Amino acid sequence: MLNTYIENTLGIKLTNQQVRQFDAYYHLLVDYNKHTNLTRITSRMDADIKHFLDSVLLSKLIDMNRDLKLCDMGAGAGFPSIPLLIVFPKLKVTIVESQIKRIQFLEALKKTLDLDFEIVHDRAEAYAEKNLEKFDVVTARALGELRLILEFGVPMLKVGGYFIAPKGSKYEEEILLASNAIKILNVKLITKVLLELPESFGFRANLLFTKIKHTKDYPRPFALIKKKPL
Repeated sequence: MLNTYIENTLGIKLTNQQVRQFDAYYHLLVDYNKHTNLTRITSRMDADIKHFLDSVLLSKLIDMNRDLKLCDMGAGAGFPSIPLLIVFPKLKVTIVESQIKRIQFLEALKKTLDLDFEIVHDRAEAYAEKNLEKFDVVTARALGELRLILEFGVPMLKVGGYFIAPKGSKYEEEILLASNAIKILNVKLITKVLLELPESFGFRANLLFTKIKHTKDYPRPFALIKKKPL
């Protein structure tokens, strides 16, 4: 079923190996979820659409069939970066996750799927301070509102790199609230892909920003970011 959804929406036909990897991903996710709270989504159709397809649809924004260095902040159970890596194996993925139980799942997933990606146990803003202008692409699927994740992630981007923000129906409100952050961090919103997931599974607004130039002194310490968002 996932193969059909991906082929219909992206024109990509999964290989047998990729189908097996998504199957193994799903079964490990459900098994781990019995003792570790990773997701409320446990049926196969829900996982196929809300996790796997939803993640891979970010490839509508840029060509991911390239050697791009991608940082996924707060990926949790690996979304969106691991489904993207399965379909686009040239990606160089780094996942930054602060919760140890999710790190343990990602380590098990890496072994199960036989994929090469980096797992970092750290807070996003702390990791960003040590890895400025390192990545071609930075994304965060469910880490927080736009103005916060922009401050976490944009400093890690190379100039000309892309920040991808998957959002829901309140995306316009988040863009408005983030207008100061967008200005200070020297990024520009260049694309919005608005879509409805199959089987009436909801609306998505996938936002693409590009970094125009670097801004020093960001990200700030987390306490200050929370107290006084940009």
